[in-house]
Amino acid sequence: MVTFCLIGGKINKEELSNRIENHLLELSNKSKPKVLYFPFAAKNYKKSNDRFMKLMNNLNADIYYMDLDSLNHFDKLLNEADILNIGGGVSDDLISLFKEKELDKILYKYLNTNKIYAGSSAGAMLYCKACMGDKDMYTDNFHNYNYKMVMGLGILNLSICPHYQNEDLIIYNDEIKKYDYDAFGIEEDSAVIIKDNHFYIIKEEKKMSVYYFNKNDYIMNDLKEGIIYEKDGGFRS
Repeated sequence: MVTFCLIGGKINKEELSNRIENHLLELSNKSKPKVLYFPFAAKNYKKSNDRFMKLMNNLNADIYYMDLDSLNHFDKLLNEADILNIGGGVSDDLISLFKEKELDKILYKYLNTNKIYAGSSAGAMLYCKACMGDKDMYTDNFHNYNYKMVMGLGILNLSICPHYQNEDLIIYNDEIKKYDYDAFGIEEDSAVIIKDNHFYIIKEEKKMSVYYFNKNDYIMNDLKEGIIYEKDGGFRS
């Protein structure tokens, strides 16, 4: 079964931390895993490729960076990959691209394999149901407004809010109550790893956090690193 890694985004700093990415390589159980990076959530996919290249620079992996011509070969590329990593950007555009090109059907095709499906921010939202997006967000007087819920592909029966350390995203705590999903508030440089009916978190820095919202109790619970949690029935749709 596919293992999912939902990353809340990457802090924009010169020295990129890659503890999460290294953990995914270890999970693959390959001496040199094949990583397929999907950059097309970003407005400039070449810059997204360059940033991922920098992130993976000192890790032992065989990495394939996609360009526009590669979209027609996504099935073959994913078949050969151990890890799919989908970069961040505009979630609405990314989801539309997967549906328009029928790439969503290719994702479903490999769900019963031992691959790892990872995504950062918009890339993580893609796998889930209703998630908090920022395509129409604007800033006024140092606060961000006009976030909205975006419907992903729904491979996972849950919701996430990436960049959850942003204080203006407190609105997600009320918004998620309108939906019948469990949810995660995932701060940047933090990730949720989901395998079957178990999940756990991994963080680049101790100060970052991941919160779990159980639809039955309406509370955001701070998750602890090093603990494996269990979800009855798992999160697969």
